[in-house]
Amino acid sequence: MTLAITGATGQLGRLVINTLKTKTAPGGIVALARALDKAADLGLPARLFDYDAPETLAAALEGIDTLLLISGSDIGRRVAQHGAVIAAAKAAGVRHIV
Repeated sequence: MTLAITGATGQLGRLVINTLKTKTAPGGIVALARALDKAADLGLPARLFDYDAPETLAAALEGIDTLLLISGSDIGRRVAQHGAVIAAAKAAGVRHIV
């Protein structure tokens, strides 16, 4: 099983990843982030994932079984952003969205 975390470089994303790394093999976790350079210190595979680039999201979710969707920070854009993530997850065959 492969679990992906959106917003991996944010405050909540980092806390979630650090906790998951103590409970599961890091090879089963993928960090999704807008800026890959900010994800370099996470110690996990990272993929480019920008809520505002919906055409790129499905490819980043290939091979992911479970997705933890951490809310975007752009108030007023969340519905569109989250809708794009959910649509991409469906297109990529993600089985669970949390």
